[in-house]
Amino acid sequence: MKTIAFISGKGGAGKTTLAANIAVALAQRKKHVALIDLDPQNAQRLHLGMDPGEIAGLVREGISPASLFDSPFGIKFIPFGRVSGNELEDFEAELKKNPRWVSDGIHSLAPAGFDVVILDTPPGPTPYLEQALMAADRAMVVVLADAASYATLPKIESLVEEFTAHRPEFEDINILINQMPINSKLGHQVRSALYANYSKKLVPVAVYKDVRVAQALAFERPVLQYKPGCKASLNIQSVTDWLIDSLED
Repeated sequence: MKTIAFISGKGGAGKTTLAANIAVALAQRKKHVALIDLDPQNAQRLHLGMDPGEIAGLVREGISPASLFDSPFGIKFIPFGRVSGNELEDFEAELKKNPRWVSDGIHSLAPAGFDVVILDTPPGPTPYLEQALMAADRAMVVVLADAASYATLPKIESLVEEFTAHRPEFEDINILINQMPINSKLGHQVRSALYANYSKKLVPVAVYKDVRVAQALAFERPVLQYKPGCKASLNIQSVTDWLIDSLED
């Protein structure tokens, strides 16, 4: 069982969307996948076809086989859940006291025989990021092809090193460019800079900007299901094939 944390240095990079769609693409390749939403925005439920009135999730039920929901798109998932401000404060205090809370929960899923566990985290340095990195075998850093995303990478690398320094089983980070513009001089300059400075960590496929991604979310479906032949879907499929090969290596 491999655990992959999806992280980013800034909001708006599309990390949650990619985590959901890559999870679905893995399931399409007959992988047994669990996705755990560690982001208080509780957005994964919108991608994975959950009843909008459901309030259950990570905060109240924890991480266990009993807390997994079935997505109609072939994966199991644990939403963050709808919680009050006080519940969120208490939960974050518990995470700070026990940095292995998520890791211990993932170990409890081992009997279910998952091939891959995906963790979706909020952007920036948070208790959720620390929890994810204490549990992950690998981190997928989602960036945009812009100067702001590029500038956050040294900070993200530093945080990853801080939280994984004592974990020899942690493999490395990968950097995935999302919403790559087709016609943007700046975008292609940033992509070239990423290749120049992070060539060994950069995923060799970028996910191009595609309006069908937002349309799919409006219908509460992964873009792979909504429009499987669109450019973003094909890019995500290629990223998933690369990821499977990388994990097997």
